[in-house]
Amino acid sequence: MILITGLLLAVLLVGLALVVNSAIYTENLSTREVEGSSQALADDPPTTERLTRSMREANYNSDTANYVERRSAIRQNVSTWNQHQMASSVRNGRLASSEVAAMQNGTRVIQSDTSDFMPGDDDIVAEITGLTLDPLGIEDRTTWIVAPDSKTRNFEMTVERASLQETRQSLLDAIGDLGSEILTGSDEFFVQTNRTTGSNEMWRIYLVNDVDNDSVATVLTEIEGGEENLRAVCSAKGDSVNVRLTEGTLVGDNGEVSCPELKQAFGQERNDIFYVGADEVDGSYQFIVDEERGSFESKVNDEYEDGGLIGSLLSGLGCLLDPDSCEPNIFSSSPSPDDPYTTTAVYDTSVEMTYQTDRMRFTRNLTVAPESSGLP
Repeated sequence: MILITGLLLAVLLVGLALVVNSAIYTENLSTREVEGSSQALADDPPTTERLTRSMREANYNSDTANYVERRSAIRQNVSTWNQHQMASSVRNGRLASSEVAAMQNGTRVIQSDTSDFMPGDDDIVAEITGLTLDPLGIEDRTTWIVAPDSKTRNFEMTVERASLQETRQSLLDAIGDLGSEILTGSDEFFVQTNRTTGSNEMWRIYLVNDVDNDSVATVLTEIEGGEENLRAVCSAKGDSVNVRLTEGTLVGDNGEVSCPELKQAFGQERNDIFYVGADEVDGSYQFIVDEERGSFESKVNDEYEDGGLIGSLLSGLGCLLDPDSCEPNIFSSSPSPDDPYTTTAVYDTSVEMTYQTDRMRFTRNLTVAPESSGLP
């Protein structure tokens, strides 16, 4: 009797151990699957790359497409990718899928032909050129606000080296003294950003002609407490150099030059963006902002009416021409060979990615803007 009782107890203990081990194994397996799927979705280069290239194609393949056409192109591309994902993953006993969750409309600003960086409104050009008005308090400069209170992506400009103020390597090497002639004359061009949310940061990116090295140099400074402090100097060789401001690179005859400090001038916050000395540079430029076209154009034009930053300075002229001239048109509304213009764009896209097995389901959103992925 004692022997039988002992055997039964042993069998029960072995069974209990098997149940516990099975539960631990199942939990570990489930945990590994969740961790693996989470990591796969968090670091999903194929989906990120596909979406990035899709957005680039939708934004840049036409200067006249409307929002519906651009968004439809992205949705179609994601749908095609989703079918590929599902077919590939099912063969492994799992299900991976992607679908568009949201898209944010934006505006792309373009100056496609080589010219100075002045606005498109001839009356405004005449006024800010003739009076060298400068809302930033810098004398003898032609300044205008190109993007007020905006988040900006894909901001790049291709500049002609010969149009920029000349300097020499020795001055660039000693640029710590910002009282030098390189930055205090009236002939240099720079981009200035003023934070409108989060902080009072103010940055400048000077573009100059380094004649010793046949290069375009960017000089990044930050203004703190009324003082201008050097943050970085970068350069690329060539008669024409592509400066990718929000990406932090320069591209010239010597290839791509990394200059990540440039990105600090824009950050992730909203900025007022100015061109200072806009008639002292020749080239082309483009960027994308996070507002729909009509809203963005109205906001820019408002700056040149009486209540705006530059308009308040111009109001004393009493609208030199007819009253209609008080309603500026800074950007052309259609592609123009001579003036900067606007078109529609998709600022960013969010995709819902799902990973599913017979034991679990994991979902997350991935938001992509072309530049943020680091892909060309």
